[in-house]
Amino acid sequence: MGISIFAASSNKEGLFITSSYAAKNSQDSKDTKGSKSIFAGNLNAQNNNNLELKRKLAHKRAMKILTDTFASEQNIDNNIEGLKAQQEQLRQETLEDKKTIRGIQDERGQLMESYGIKEDSKEHKDLELLRKERKASDPLSGVELSGSEKEQLAELHKNGLTAYQKDMLELDDKEDFYKQRASQKEASANAISGAITDIELERLKTHPVADATREADELMAAANKELIGGLWAEAKDHIDEKMEEAMEKAEKEAEEKEEEEKKAAERKKEELELEKRIAETKQAAVNAAGAVQDDAPASPSIEVSEVHDIIEKSPGNNNTASKAEKEIEKLVEELNLIMEDLKGAKVDMNV
Repeated sequence: MGISIFAASSNKEGLFITSSYAAKNSQDSKDTKGSKSIFAGNLNAQNNNNLELKRKLAHKRAMKILTDTFASEQNIDNNIEGLKAQQEQLRQETLEDKKTIRGIQDERGQLMESYGIKEDSKEHKDLELLRKERKASDPLSGVELSGSEKEQLAELHKNGLTAYQKDMLELDDKEDFYKQRASQKEASANAISGAITDIELERLKTHPVADATREADELMAAANKELIGGLWAEAKDHIDEKMEEAMEKAEKEAEEKEEEEKKAAERKKEELELEKRIAETKQAAVNAAGAVQDDAPASPSIEVSEVHDIIEKSPGNNNTASKAEKEIEKLVEELNLIMEDLKGAKVDMNV
């Protein structure tokens, strides 16, 4: 049971298997009755579609790599910009705190003036001792009080602080607060500078954008290489198909040439046979004429049917044979006329 393969005419590509019953209404159903048929879609087109799909997927992956990398880099840039903005805000706040501190220092001078206190007065010197007591309370300051200073401070606290001393110590607390806050903000701003520097140095080490671009290029190069390989394979298949067609054509032409040479040989054989028959006919005519002159029995006349028999027995009754037949018929008629004339001449001599 034979299997035939032919291209499907439907819009869908692929392979379809059907029996002869599915092709009842086709013109060739009688010839393919009882056989199975395989409809083969355009496999080359399908292969090209697959390669193109792979190329598109590779392009999509490459774009995703680049997009993700650029998004990551953009995120880092945004973070750096955010840090810089925060740093700038801290610096501005530090400047404001330092400005407040300078205002507090000016306020001290105004307070001394309003109270009429001089720096060499006992009340101001007691204020300095109170300030030293505060510093000594901090173990990290390294400031220590003498015995006499401790006794003097005890007396001050017993008698109570003056309004001037209280106002000045309040200004000292306020100044310490702004100094501490300004120092913290300045330290934070400096830390941000260090973080930004570290990020920039790390980016120089990794080259994420360059690496992503190279990876995307390699991915597309591999996809294009596969696409080119597929096209090369398709071109090779096409060339092989054309070569096969050319070989089949050459074989067919060789067979046709061999058939023509065979027919030519048969025609040559026919011609030789006809020439032989013609020569025999001529010789028969000559012999008949000699028999008349020698009073021998007359040879029977040559019938055209004999020529037909000769031609019918010859292989390949073609145009060449038909032409030869006409020539022989004409020759036979002429010979028969000669024979009749010779018979008439014999009768006259006997009379």
